Amino acid sequence: MNNQRPQLVMFHHAGGNSSIFSDFAKRCFDDFNVIQLEMPGRGRRRHEPLLYCADHVIEDFAPQIPTQGDIVLFGYSLGAYIAYVMAAYCRKLSPKRNIILVVISNEPIHCRRKFSLETGEFTRQQLLKFTTKLGQLPEWLREESAMLQSFLNVLKADLCVANSISAKLSSPLNDIPILVVYGNNDPLLPIPPLRWRECTQKTFNIIEVSGDHFILSEQETQIYKIMKDFLDKVAFDRQPSG
Repeated sequence: MNNQRPQLVMFHHAGGNSSIFSDFAKRCFDDFNVIQLEMPGRGRRRHEPLLYCADHVIEDFAPQIPTQGDIVLFGYSLGAYIAYVMAAYCRKLSPKRNIILVVISNEPIHCRRKFSLETGEFTRQQLLKFTTKLGQLPEWLREESAMLQSFLNVLKADLCVANSISAKLSSPLNDIPILVVYGNNDPLLPIPPLRWRECTQKTFNIIEVSGDHFILSEQETQIYKIMKDFLDKVAFDRQPSG
């Protein structure tokens, strides 16, 4: 790596906000300039309209991404896909920039399953089933109907974003190293997500850790070490970023 600290840009999971990275980010402050991005319609941006299209998410996040210096794009679940498309955006903008992608807890972007999102009560029940399967829905939220509906609205919008990712946006990054970390009991990943390997011709590593879908809260220390070891291995083997 260069002497300057690299940028670490974090993208949260579907239905979540940037606060999910609060504890993990504290571990990163000594080694990175940390940027915790947040999609509209939740958290600090709860008064902004939700987005339903990946192209609009790219437009929204693009001005918030530093344009110079080494950069690590860190995506968690849905955020893995957002980090992926933003990595492609950064590469198009800066062909020689040092870029690394870290994806946590998701299927390979080019062979992902699409979500059935119809209207009305059917979608509500499908969303409840999906989030319950992942262990994302606490009992207290089920009993707060207004808050539950708000959460489901955000989740549905985020899944629409995932569905909208085109084949072009899913095309291989080729020259960007990729690290994949996943939980051995993740209900979203019945088989290891090995086909992420097809997304780059550069350094690639995939590591299984103990846990379910939300491994960042369960294996925070281990995941940080895995990421640091990968970055040290890659050592940004391009020329220093300008």
